Amino acid sequence: MGLTEQLLLIGVVALGGVFGRLNCKFELESVTQNPLVTDVYVKARQPSGYTPHRIVGGADIPPGEHVPYQVSLQYRTRGGQMHFCGGSIIAPNRILTAAHCCQGLNASRMSVVAGIRGLNEKGSRSQVLSYSIHPKYQELVTSDLAVLSIKPPLKLNNSTISAIEYRSQGKDFVGGGVPVTLTGWGLRLPVPFPFLDNVNYPNVLQRMSYHTISNSECRNAGMESVTDTEICARGPFRGACSGDSGGPLIMESKNGLQQVGIVSYGLVVCGLYISPDVYTRVSTFSDWIGNQTKS
Repeated sequence: MGLTEQLLLIGVVALGGVFGRLNCKFELESVTQNPLVTDVYVKARQPSGYTPHRIVGGADIPPGEHVPYQVSLQYRTRGGQMHFCGGSIIAPNRILTAAHCCQGLNASRMSVVAGIRGLNEKGSRSQVLSYSIHPKYQELVTSDLAVLSIKPPLKLNNSTISAIEYRSQGKDFVGGGVPVTLTGWGLRLPVPFPFLDNVNYPNVLQRMSYHTISNSECRNAGMESVTDTEICARGPFRGACSGDSGGPLIMESKNGLQQVGIVSYGLVVCGLYISPDVYTRVSTFSDWIGNQTKS
């Protein structure tokens, strides 16, 4: 799918059941040898558990191609910078992501990297100065979104680094059957296989397409608490997984690409057709997002 000059952000991925960072703390000082350890998708409190994940059923972004609005959120540890969530550029100094990605974390140890295809690339790094979590955020319930303030501002070039427009209130409601695309550096297998980090955790940004489903269908498929502030999507053997949280769900409209969702939550075993992925519906919160870019 080609990029157009006008990018419209329509959503941020939200997954549960759960692969969102549920009641977990980042004990990154003692973490691992795996440089790709990221956010945790767990069913219960596991303060020292880390399951880095990637998109299930996706494919590498081809060499020479970029997803200019996609960023990697990274956390500074004794072992270096570690990717833990995704995000999207909505202004030169603002990043949209999931609330569960940053709640309780020290902003001074967070940064974002833009303009990269592989996590081993240098790209353009900016420090997170602060983050604003939506005041009505409740984990696995509603309002799973946050806006990061960063410095220095990113230098947008419409090629490798570019802001995406997010879908606003008043636009047509995104219901079921809409083709959508997800990108991220999360787990690409339904569950991680021991001792196979190169298989579990590819370095290259992944891309995957599937379709939204209606919220009533989503509730019937087991996500009973889903509300109209969220979007559901699913496909056979494909979906978001841990490490994809906070990343953008994109749809293509007559005006170009639009972000409609933010990755929020889903089942621990990712990519099961019977289990939808749940995303924060960006249009519901467009006024709040806009206010965060003005401050």
